[in-house]
Amino acid sequence: MNINEMDAIGKKSRCCCCCSTPKSFIIVIITGIILIISGAVAMPLIYDAMIKVVVYDMMQLTPSSPIYDEWANPTVPLLSKFYFFEVQNPDEVINGDKPALVERGPYAYKLIVKRANVTSNANGTISSIPVYTYVFDREKSVGDESDTFLSINMPMTSTAYMMKDESRFVKQSMSLVLEALGESMFKRLSVADLLWGYDEPLFELVEKFFPIPGVGSQFGFLLGYNGTDINGMFTVYDGVANKSKLNHVNRWKGQTELDMWYTPEANMMNGTDGMMWHPFVEQNETLPLFHQDYCRTMPYIYKEDQMFKGIPLKRYYLAPFAYENGTTYPPNKGFCNEETCAPAGIQRMDPCRFGSPMGLSNPHFLYADPWLSDQIIGLNPDVEKHENYFLLEPKMGMPYTMRMRLQINMYIENIGGIKQMGNVRTMYYPAIWFAQEVDVPDDVIKSYRLGFQLTELIVDIMKYAMIVIGSLMVIPASIALVNTCYTKHQKKSGELDEEKKPLLTNESRRDNHSNITSVYTEDGKEMPGILSES
Repeated sequence: MNINEMDAIGKKSRCCCCCSTPKSFIIVIITGIILIISGAVAMPLIYDAMIKVVVYDMMQLTPSSPIYDEWANPTVPLLSKFYFFEVQNPDEVINGDKPALVERGPYAYKLIVKRANVTSNANGTISSIPVYTYVFDREKSVGDESDTFLSINMPMTSTAYMMKDESRFVKQSMSLVLEALGESMFKRLSVADLLWGYDEPLFELVEKFFPIPGVGSQFGFLLGYNGTDINGMFTVYDGVANKSKLNHVNRWKGQTELDMWYTPEANMMNGTDGMMWHPFVEQNETLPLFHQDYCRTMPYIYKEDQMFKGIPLKRYYLAPFAYENGTTYPPNKGFCNEETCAPAGIQRMDPCRFGSPMGLSNPHFLYADPWLSDQIIGLNPDVEKHENYFLLEPKMGMPYTMRMRLQINMYIENIGGIKQMGNVRTMYYPAIWFAQEVDVPDDVIKSYRLGFQLTELIVDIMKYAMIVIGSLMVIPASIALVNTCYTKHQKKSGELDEEKKPLLTNESRRDNHSNITSVYTEDGKEMPGILSES
């Protein structure tokens, strides 16, 4: 056997080294890899798919859905809090000074919501009339409903504003009427008066001679709202055919759009009533809320992640651009005209309030143009106290806590010819702000923990267990496989080295050579040697 043949045998032996390794190592490694991939990739995908099936089945406004009864007759405690501004220097304000205001409140009411005339429609919508009932909560209030404040007289200041373009004679005549009725810029009223209504002499006069639809002889911020169907019929999508439109308004009072603003975009009715949005909300989404009392959709945007009773939620707050004017935020140009566009941070509601120059803003003019608060003494905007926000559970699209905060302001200016307005400076006068508060009870938190957090924990345990077990299989088996191959390779290499040794070494040649005896012929020639017998 020559050297080349020996090398070929050696290479073939080395190639077969690992192939001759026990198959159990390979099986263990493959099984471990499958476990690791299953734990790291397959388990999360299976969990996500399972959760989507469960949530989509649950989040539907159909009689068989788990959320239907809670939607129709909410049991989650709702609380409405009202804060009033009392003026401390009325005479000075009439003469042109800044008003010094003191906030009074909260005056709290339990809010009971029932949906009447619930009807499922064939086009994937459901209709109902929400009925709100307010029950005074003395324990959570600073005083009684009989508490009184010196407040801005909104009916009188509204009337003065509406007369500003009339002739001086007409304005002076109106001033005499206001004087005869005992009207002045400020009026002492109780909490009950301001909320639920009082007999307003000016409105009684107007109703007698110039009746205006929707305006009676009384004035109050919530006049006619307690226990009535004044909100009208809402039709929303049930979320069966189109999951992304769950609870989104389809019609309000039979209309698919509003008709009081200046552009089609402003008149659109987008969003939900705030009770829920669609499942699996993306963080960068703008969540719209349609507020029928203010005749518009309010946009909410993501701010930050936040924990609530151990539940990870996402905080969405009323976008600062919601109250921007058309100059600073062009998409809002449909909410005002040349006369009614206000400074950034406040939106005029004239078309929604029978022409009354009311403005909507965050409490204490939070996030607003500094000019607004500079005209008032006593405002202290605070994000925690005055921001309009909710904490959303994104899988179900439901708010677990909500602080719906709004402030109503009255635009006032000096109207020449109406002496009741004196020399008042131009300003937006804060009249009242309120908060609608919701915190889900502990039984909802418990259900979430059992339904989501416990399931996630079990899935995580299974996922990491599979990864750890797979790793414990792959790593030792790989080490053993490499070690076995290396050992066999070394052993085979030793055998090949032995096979490659020459049959006679130099030393043996020398030894053998020493044992050869020379033989000569008779004529003296040397013949091939032969081994000696030694």
